[in-house]
Amino acid sequence: MDDTELHYLYFDPDDVWDIMTEAYMDAGGDILYPGDEKEMLLRGVQAGMVQILASLDTSLRRQTLQYADGEYLDAIGDKRGCTRIAAQSATTTVEITTNATYAAETLEAGTTMTEDGQIFYELVNDLPISGLQETLTAEVICSSEGTAGNGLTKGAELVLSAPDANINRIVALADATGGTDEEEDDAYRERIREFGVASVTTGPKQQYEAAAKSASSEVLDANAVNGGAGVVDVYLIIESTSASEKKTVLGMVEKALSGTNVRPLNDQVVVSEATDIPYVLNLTYTSDGSSDTKEAIDDAITEYQDWQNKKIGRPFNPDRLVALIYQAGATRATIDSTSTFNGSSTIAYTEIEQGQRCTGTISVTQKSG
Repeated sequence: MDDTELHYLYFDPDDVWDIMTEAYMDAGGDILYPGDEKEMLLRGVQAGMVQILASLDTSLRRQTLQYADGEYLDAIGDKRGCTRIAAQSATTTVEITTNATYAAETLEAGTTMTEDGQIFYELVNDLPISGLQETLTAEVICSSEGTAGNGLTKGAELVLSAPDANINRIVALADATGGTDEEEDDAYRERIREFGVASVTTGPKQQYEAAAKSASSEVLDANAVNGGAGVVDVYLIIESTSASEKKTVLGMVEKALSGTNVRPLNDQVVVSEATDIPYVLNLTYTSDGSSDTKEAIDDAITEYQDWQNKKIGRPFNPDRLVALIYQAGATRATIDSTSTFNGSSTIAYTEIEQGQRCTGTISVTQKSG
């Protein structure tokens, strides 16, 4: 048992065995010898008791937000009015070119097609086919939920699962987007914690932000600010780089925040992406040259970018990057004069607006030292 974590039942299998053998002897039992039948029987009972105690402890731990997982975490979220973000299927539009067979038919909703024989897409609505040569468009949705459905790219050719003489060619008119995986436990747990103990409507800054993050797993950060009398500006960082996907997410957040059962009656909610303030940091460092140090420095750079790029309104702080590089094992670290922040060569701690976020790239050069 890990004594560094919270447990409701503390037990040691050896202590359980000592108590059992003592009770056995007090009840008039014979001396136990390793390997004899009575000793083996009691060992089996001991194993069962330890398993029962461990299962009870696990069940009690799963009633807490910190240690709940899976359906147990869902139950806690439901009680607090914060449900897990479900997986979504990717969608796109296809162009279907038909043959002149003079045999009219209807491709029914649910008709499947595929590019690679592994991931399938279904017609969303019935599609009438006249039997003449024509070009039609139709919306399709991935048969399976998750990000795998986003792999279909514009211009990809698909074929029906069951051949049809009326169909000559099927081509994707746009990249498939919108496929997301079910929210993972750690992300869901943190969102429940931010959402609050009770289900309440928006109004406080934290509630607007929590509700925005609940709308889609693509929302990395949200920042609600006072936009004037009766106006709430909500700025987002969206993980996807697809313009159509960003538009979809913005719509989902706006819908989640604008319901009259969610927002105060007089609030007008304006949802938009945070404005990017770009930076390019070119850094030179010296170290002992070991692979472990290089790996630690690479991890430090990733840590800094996550910290800097994924938070709205966070000041630009290159000093933090240099500190992390030193902590990772560099003996010297300097930011080169070729670096820029928002088009300027001045690299220093800089405050930004609440509707902005700093985002950029970092390149490093290692020197022997």
